[in-house]
Amino acid sequence: MKSSGKWNIIGPGLIVAATGVGAGDLVAALVAGTNYGLVFAWSIIVGAILKFVLNEGVGRWHLLSGKTIFEGWQSIGKWASVYFGVYALIWGFVYGAAGTSSCALAMSAMIPAIPLWAWAIIHGIAGFAHTWSGRFRLFERAMNILVGLMFITVVGSAVLALPKLSGLWHTAVPDLPKGSLLYALD
Repeated sequence: MKSSGKWNIIGPGLIVAATGVGAGDLVAALVAGTNYGLVFAWSIIVGAILKFVLNEGVGRWHLLSGKTIFEGWQSIGKWASVYFGVYALIWGFVYGAAGTSSCALAMSAMIPAIPLWAWAIIHGIAGFAHTWSGRFRLFERAMNILVGLMFITVVGSAVLALPKLSGLWHTAVPDLPKGSLLYALD
């Protein structure tokens, strides 16, 4: 397979990964931090450990068996394929709606003459067309710059917040203040 062929396959996944670890996480973290302070520091550690264990486990299983995760679900039984298939379908619709809605909110704020729903449709069609075209080089370069900028901003903000972390140690005991469950799960 030629190099460009690989990017045609990998490109959409990289775009999803770049958007998945982006603005939504930052906004949810800002809201949670504003409402609850450092009370969720424990959930960052638990979430990082769970992500590592799950990703490491799937990677090792694939290297050992040579099978994809989809083939693994099939080996468990038809119920697993149905369950994860329905889950992936629902996740795809929710993720697509969230992505197009987020873009629509930003564009609607900049150009309010076009209704929110129209911006969502425009972004959905533009995303589909871009993915269908398979041309990811320019988009990848732009995303690299934006992800780098986001990294600098997040790390810079963390450095600025360092003097205020003196109360971090009391968060070692997991706590869920009233009404905070959704922020902890995010």
